[in-house]
Amino acid sequence: MKIGVHSATFVKDWSEDITPYLIQCKEAGYNCVEVSLLGQTDKNAEKINLLSKELNIKITCTTGLSQDEDIASDNSEIRINGIKALKKAIEITSIMGSSILSGVIHCAWGISKSNGKNKQDKYKYSSDSITEITSILENNKIKLGIEPLNRYETDFINTVDEGLQLCSLVNHSNVGLLLDVYHMNIEEKDIAKSIIKAKNKLFHFHVAENDRGIPGTGSINWVKIFNALKEINYKEYVTLEMFIQANQNTSKDLFTWRNIEEDVFNAISKSYEFLNKYSYD
Repeated sequence: MKIGVHSATFVKDWSEDITPYLIQCKEAGYNCVEVSLLGQTDKNAEKINLLSKELNIKITCTTGLSQDEDIASDNSEIRINGIKALKKAIEITSIMGSSILSGVIHCAWGISKSNGKNKQDKYKYSSDSITEITSILENNKIKLGIEPLNRYETDFINTVDEGLQLCSLVNHSNVGLLLDVYHMNIEEKDIAKSIIKAKNKLFHFHVAENDRGIPGTGSINWVKIFNALKEINYKEYVTLEMFIQANQNTSKDLFTWRNIEEDVFNAISKSYEFLNKYSYD
């Protein structure tokens, strides 16, 4: 099992240089760091790529679309903005040497003005927009992972079933799902059964405890989750995505109003020790 850690776990600002953290993550045992593309430039991407090769760690990428880039919008200009943003994200993902781009790439991050209405229109606009970039994904050998979010963060694509419906409309081998235990714990009746339902459309996997802290310290049934991953023969990255720092520039975007863990890198180290216990070939 390949274990990664998301940069949002430790950065204080989206544009912060993450290269100093790569060494610390490597020392903690991680063989992958997931980079949020928010605030990243081509120059940063090249720097990250070079250092990751030196350290022999892999990079995965994630991003989120703004309200002005919502590819599920009924406004064609906004959809065009979103398609441009995704094309740029694919370019930076390629520069970083990553083969996966995932996150809120199917709509805007946040509740839309429609407040959950017109979902069928959203499916059409979103799937049509993603279809426009599938050839670019294929040419760059990059997979796209659609992330279902909980109901408090989006009114479009909350569950595995909804995510699979969108994947079915796009109908391309490079388009699948990123599943996140934190969101699944809110939206799914049975997390393990939902993982099994995703099967070969599960491209990427995020983990954190129910409070987004250290896995194994809360109420999540990790035995069932890892048994489900084994059942579907999941071989991709299991990436730690803890949002645990309050009073940072990133905190308002991540809804983190108190410190979930006091020492970030101690939390990262403890998380690795826990996740590694469930490691499988």
